[in-house]
Amino acid sequence: MKIKILTLFPEMLEGPLHASILGRAIDAGLIDVELVNIRDYAKNKHNNADDYPFGGGAGMVMLPQPVVDAVEANALPGMRRIYMSPRGRTLNQKIVEEYAQCESLLLLCGHYEGVDQRALDLCIDEELSIGDYVLTGGELAALIVVDAVSRLIPGVLGSDESSADESFSTGLLEYPQYTRPAEFRGMKVPDVLLGGNHADIAAWRRRESLKLTRERRPELLNSAPLTEADREELRRMERADEILRALSSDGVRAERLDMFAETAYAKAWFSRIVPEERRRAARKQCFSGRRHVGWLYQAFEMGYAPSVRGEEAEAKFAAKPEDAALGGGAVLYLNRENLAFRLENPEALSHLPRLALLTAPDFSWSFARSSRGELYSYTKATEANIP
Repeated sequence: MKIKILTLFPEMLEGPLHASILGRAIDAGLIDVELVNIRDYAKNKHNNADDYPFGGGAGMVMLPQPVVDAVEANALPGMRRIYMSPRGRTLNQKIVEEYAQCESLLLLCGHYEGVDQRALDLCIDEELSIGDYVLTGGELAALIVVDAVSRLIPGVLGSDESSADESFSTGLLEYPQYTRPAEFRGMKVPDVLLGGNHADIAAWRRRESLKLTRERRPELLNSAPLTEADREELRRMERADEILRALSSDGVRAERLDMFAETAYAKAWFSRIVPEERRRAARKQCFSGRRHVGWLYQAFEMGYAPSVRGEEAEAKFAAKPEDAALGGGAVLYLNRENLAFRLENPEALSHLPRLALLTAPDFSWSFARSSRGELYSYTKATEANIP
């Protein structure tokens, strides 16, 4: 791609254009960026490119003659001619992708109070803004356009996948990234990224993108290309927030477990509540998708898990060491929605009679089968089932 930048201050751009990824791309011939000094085309007595505005006012305005001559001398056939201006449409990833399809771009950088309107009317195709704020000139804005567009040119990033999942490329904000070491100052990389299961990793990244977009830029969800699985995940996020608010109002401090722990917790409880001779058949009914997301209520609803009470139940479902590894303490699990929450003060759990749940390891629970397939839950001291 050929890009020409017309400016009064080419020195502002020379350094950034010869550093890092942009510099390597230019050196490799993947993009060709030419800086054109508008002052070289000035024809007045003092060789200046600006003058006072008609009608009065602060600042100076760039003269039409040097701008028009510079554009006419440098514009190539079919070149997209763009004036960097706060009055233009606001740059976004769709516009970047649009520009990346062009063979050549001409970027005109205004300065002072702007450019004489006659010059824009004569030789500019469109105006472009990079945001709702004002810069001292268009040079930094033009540099942003060059950087954003060049990343979509094949070979610039070294991998065609490098830009595929980044913020706005998918219509969503990008998921968090991690590198070595696996633990830094007590903060660990999410387990799912260390497991080597590519389907789980892809699902985790998608969920994190949805989560961040929902929290920080919810308006993007209105235009992002969402799948039915995405919409279902967003509904689960809404439900998780609802549960957390209910817990908080009842004095329970909690946080939702991540996807990896949530799914692992369901699988661990599945192996505990379904007898071994029934597991193969039950797995086909109770698990779905490549991530093996479990729906434990179906194990009870379809009769794969026996209904037990009292001492027999307390023995069968007593807390085991692996529960602590999965949940890190007391865990509230909503089986029908496959939502799991870590509880910071589990002693307050008896105040939650409205929730169907499985918990471990700090409590002993028994389970009963209901006609709706929910899991009723009982502590040793307090019955806490769904009415």
